[in-house]
Amino acid sequence: MKVTFNDQKHFVTEAIKPHLGLLGIWLIFIVFGSFFIYLGNHIEQNGIGFVIFGYAFIVLASAFMLFTLPSSIMYYYEKTKVKKYGSYTFARITNKRIDDYSHTNSSTFDSSKTKVIKEFLYVVEFEFNYNNTAYINECFFEHKTTFEAITLTTELPIQFLKTNPKKVTLRRRKISNQLNIPEKLCQ
Repeated sequence: MKVTFNDQKHFVTEAIKPHLGLLGIWLIFIVFGSFFIYLGNHIEQNGIGFVIFGYAFIVLASAFMLFTLPSSIMYYYEKTKVKKYGSYTFARITNKRIDDYSHTNSSTFDSSKTKVIKEFLYVVEFEFNYNNTAYINECFFEHKTTFEAITLTTELPIQFLKTNPKKVTLRRRKISNQLNIPEKLCQ
């Protein structure tokens, strides 16, 4: 399946929409940096400091944007692509496990005040078939009640991308209706 140019353009615009505020802030940083560079070029004494500050202002803001934006834009791009070209199916659960990320947090100055922070990640591994090929993936839950409500016989409603079946999203609203639990517990 080939994605048309119009669809790609639509996916890119949908991926950029959530970032318009951040791009506006970046533009403000560029304007202020340019103002400092302009000011430094038109001051006769010690103007180099303003020029350096202006360039640093622009470079640091641009580095931050180039570091954070690509992965976020790709996330929204793939999400929109799956929404349009995705296929719905049910997956069979193969394994359930609890990953323990608990740790202790202690104050540097007072070692007697250690605090144990319990953090668990509830992982469900599942398998589905597409074009006579089995694909294995996993999803994560934050709430123990949801994890316990899912049994090994539960079929998970998923949506996958036909062009790349490894791209899978769990249909969380459907699973909350299926298990009769609030949707906020399926996060």
